[in-house]
Amino acid sequence: MLIAQISDIHARPDLSSLRTLGRAIGWLRVFRPDALVVTGDLVDDAWREGYRLIAESLHALDCPVHLLPGNGDDVQLMRSEFAAIGTWLGAPGPLHFRVAVDDLTLFGVDVTVAGQSYGDLLPHLPWLTSALAAVTTPVLLFMHQPPFRIGIEVLDQVGCRNGHALLGALEGMDRQPLAILCGHVHRPISGRLGSIPVRTCGSLCPPNPLLLEGRDDLPIIDAPSFLVHDVSDGRLISHIVSIAAPA
Repeated sequence: MLIAQISDIHARPDLSSLRTLGRAIGWLRVFRPDALVVTGDLVDDAWREGYRLIAESLHALDCPVHLLPGNGDDVQLMRSEFAAIGTWLGAPGPLHFRVAVDDLTLFGVDVTVAGQSYGDLLPHLPWLTSALAAVTTPVLLFMHQPPFRIGIEVLDQVGCRNGHALLGALEGMDRQPLAILCGHVHRPISGRLGSIPVRTCGSLCPPNPLLLEGRDDLPIIDAPSFLVHDVSDGRLISHIVSIAAPA
């Protein structure tokens, strides 16, 4: 089972990241994953036309597409512009999704908070724990911000709150997700929430600098990237796919 993940397109009228998205979509059309998950921050500044252009690109794929909003998205615009694509559980609530892909279940948790740049898991834990308890297949759990601090202060200030509550809920369950898969950071990172692997997807716009422990703001040498998750026999391997700049 191959699940692709794209995150943080941040489309804007200069079209630069939309061109990068086009190259990623072209690669995925040939690769043919079983599903694609987009983990938020699709456009900047509520640019409606950007949502429409992204929707047109995603229509070129033969696989199902599942979308989550990020802290920079307009949830209502997403709901209207992706009405033909979105697999959300219902209106007008959060843009959660729960979908089965053969013997795998994908969960998406919309952690956005109206009018705020941070995310919050706490309001969604009753739904998530109830839904997870009813699943008998392996699970991948997607959200925008990772559920812990990553050490880049400007991102942690708008991170996801109550990750400890998520850990407490998941530790009491018979079946835990194979991984928690996020965006937000604009670079691939890996960590753990308790014993559960947490991974973030790179971005399709320029990656963020690695501002750790007061280090200098060094020039960015990372390429835009996305992830391909290979799930087989209850184990997960995540591959980074970098997108070279056009010649």
